[in-house]
Amino acid sequence: MAKKKVNLLDQVPVLKTKLQVIDEGKKSFLLVERNNPVEKMAIRFFKQQKYRKINLDAEGAFILKRLDGIKDVSELEQEFSQEFGNEDEMSLARLVRFLQIVDSYGWLRWEKKA
Repeated sequence: MAKKKVNLLDQVPVLKTKLQVIDEGKKSFLLVERNNPVEKMAIRFFKQQKYRKINLDAEGAFILKRLDGIKDVSELEQEFSQEFGNEDEMSLARLVRFLQIVDSYGWLRWEKKA
């Protein structure tokens, strides 16, 4: 039996609970907990950080800060277009590609619009 196709614009992306976006001055970072066994040993024995800090550009920080579990992709695209412009009419493509990259790391969960 064929899979039912899902419209991405109706999906609600949500950042997983152990991840957070922080601002330090003018820079924004995504904090990712290091929790695999090798990393836990490195934290314990080599006194490394418990979190990885991933540097975000302005567009990435803007998107991740708005993943509140309420807005679907089409609403995020409207806000993104208002903030960064849509002269080349590629704002939706840039947004979707960014969400695909973040999802490929397993940092998102997808919910259906209520």
